[in-house]
Amino acid sequence: MTKDKQKLRIIPVGGLDAIGRNMTIFEYDEDIIIVDCGIMFPTDEMPGVDFLIPDLSYVAKNRHRVKAILITHGHEDHIGAVPFLLQEVNAPVYATRIAIGLIQKRLEEKPTREEPVFVEISPRDVVHIESFVVEFIRVNHSIIDGVGMAIQTPVGIVIHTGDYKIDFSPVDGEVTDLYRFADYGERGVLLLMSDSTNAERPGYTRSESVLNPKLIEIFSSSKGRIIVASFASNISRIQQVLNVAQRYNRKIVVSGLTMQKNIEIAKSLGYLTFKDDLIVSVKEADKLPDKRIVIICTGTQGEPMSALSRMSNGTHKHFSISSGDTVVITASIIPGNDRLVNNIINALMILGAEVYYEQDEDIHVSGHGSQEELKLMISLTKPRFFMPIHGEFKHRTAHAWIAESLNIKTSRIIMAQNGSVIELTGKSCEIVETLKLSEVFIDGSEIGDMESGIIKERHVMSTDGVVVVTAIVSEGRLLLRPEVITRGFAGRSSNDVVDLIRKDVEEHCEKMLADGARVKDIANFIKRNLRNYVFKITRRNPMIEVQIIEV
Repeated sequence: MTKDKQKLRIIPVGGLDAIGRNMTIFEYDEDIIIVDCGIMFPTDEMPGVDFLIPDLSYVAKNRHRVKAILITHGHEDHIGAVPFLLQEVNAPVYATRIAIGLIQKRLEEKPTREEPVFVEISPRDVVHIESFVVEFIRVNHSIIDGVGMAIQTPVGIVIHTGDYKIDFSPVDGEVTDLYRFADYGERGVLLLMSDSTNAERPGYTRSESVLNPKLIEIFSSSKGRIIVASFASNISRIQQVLNVAQRYNRKIVVSGLTMQKNIEIAKSLGYLTFKDDLIVSVKEADKLPDKRIVIICTGTQGEPMSALSRMSNGTHKHFSISSGDTVVITASIIPGNDRLVNNIINALMILGAEVYYEQDEDIHVSGHGSQEELKLMISLTKPRFFMPIHGEFKHRTAHAWIAESLNIKTSRIIMAQNGSVIELTGKSCEIVETLKLSEVFIDGSEIGDMESGIIKERHVMSTDGVVVVTAIVSEGRLLLRPEVITRGFAGRSSNDVVDLIRKDVEEHCEKMLADGARVKDIANFIKRNLRNYVFKITRRNPMIEVQIIEV
């Protein structure tokens, strides 16, 4: 078979509609490899949902073809759903040491039926997986040991950048391996799949190392406790905080289970270095003056159950905020979390804390490359075809414009969506069909489909409330007046509304009983009728439940 007739299929399952739930399938002949499998956190319109995962139905149908799972880095939006994937397929997981450690910790919460096989890789390692040859290429990101991938296939080379920026002075000293990307560019790259998160930002993303002077400034001037909130996965940032705390003779207290676990994992694997007596228990910290304490915690995105959130509302078991405390939130706000984060910032300030947050540009830097870095990646790899990934549509559109500015023809830019089936030959790249994917959510131990109606019902209950009507009938007549219970539905006029609903139900129930209607038919009619009647008198659409009990 000639290269032009051979076909590589690429199916993005997640990561192209929002920043989260990243997963991409690569298929050639009977072989499948999967890159990443992450989670996405719910929006306000998804009450009760813990997180969302990719739709794994296509993988489940083709489980016998899956040869490997390849991981770019250890962030939750790239590894969080791996335990669910391993319930469906039995394939080795290729990842760096820190990513493996974080996945294994996740598997303690959701163990698989069979012991998973992990293959530890390092940047520049090359692995042969059936029809694919994959080289892992170091990239900088807001977690250590991130990698992109050069995936060599019978039809050509595909570069998947993973999440990246180009940092010439990273905290760990390991820079993005531009040489390897350029080398593949010289060989000929068929398709570049590149991170679009910061495609709207001009210039370059600043180095992680610029935070150090700001931390030194804060630590040198603060007279009380210092509370630092960070992503638990940002090991380089945690290392900087540990270093500065040690420099100013402060002890560290870790608050938050995820933060504690990640620090333990990173230290055991050699990614974090600090003196054994630097981190102390809460009991030991109680004996120290405030000026010698640093609390490292989670909560940069306003998560309601995070340590910082609980400190701000006075429900933390060990720590409460008071005047003289300094709080440093070392992260930018993810779109959609603005209200939650601002509420915490306001609460902390009301309690008397001095708060450093996103508006101070030296307190956080992004882990994603800005426009000039994206241009450099395209220029180095010189792809025949280009596909922006990782971001909302507006981010990927901005990235497409960048590619066009570098003389990549519009016809060679693939604007895919989750579920798109992209077919590549040596000379063509096109979307040939779109798989129907479901929105899959995790709620405790339950896995559900967003289209099942459960979330819609919860949303209605949370926004418009609920009305429950109960009527007891016997021998063709009402024994008692119907009982009407409302929750989260009516305000000061609730008594009047309840009386009107009760009267309407009573009239229809008596009429239908007199006509000899069945109890089931009465309940269905009253439920339908009440939807219209309640909207007419309140302009609200609460969830309505009707029970007709026959005794």
